[in-house]
Amino acid sequence: MRRVVVTGMGLVTPLGVGVDRVWAELLQGASGVRRIESFDTSDLPAKIAGQVPRGPLSEGGFTADDYLSSKEQRRRR
Repeated sequence: MRRVVVTGMGLVTPLGVGVDRVWAELLQGASGVRRIESFDTSDLPAKIAGQVPRGPLSEGGFTADDYLSSKEQRRRR
């Protein structure tokens, strides 16, 4: 049997990034599902989605540079 150790919790969700941020949004009854504004959806049937917010962690956003090298970012696309 293989042992697993949990060293912490982290969340990356449409409500924001981080346990405290997401929990606060949930307690307020917030929804992470919104109209898509980050790209053109005119040719798509869906106009809403749960997108992870981009921006500084201090504002509950996600910035890939904080977690992945530029080489890893290119490889994951």
